[in-house]
Amino acid sequence: MVPLYSDLLLHDMGSALDDGMVQGQARGADWRTTPLWGLGERVRFLHDGRATTLRAAIMAHDGEAAPAAKTFLDLPPQQQIQLLSFLRLL
Repeated sequence: MVPLYSDLLLHDMGSALDDGMVQGQARGADWRTTPLWGLGERVRFLHDGRATTLRAAIMAHDGEAAPAAKTFLDLPPQQQIQLLSFLRLL
């Protein structure tokens, strides 16, 4: 078993990440959840590499993912740091 940390499903990520491309069932704002393995080795994030930090990548999530971004923001600063540290270990 491999810990993907992904559901591999399509999600509406909102207008900020909409690239206008339609591919099969995916509209421009729809993105498949990428497996997070190797996340700690990456220097750019999101489908187009626009985010240079994990925090920026989290905050770029909108649409269906807006509640998750808000939940991250609502965490106390120490818990945000702990979550980001965990993600860097993947």
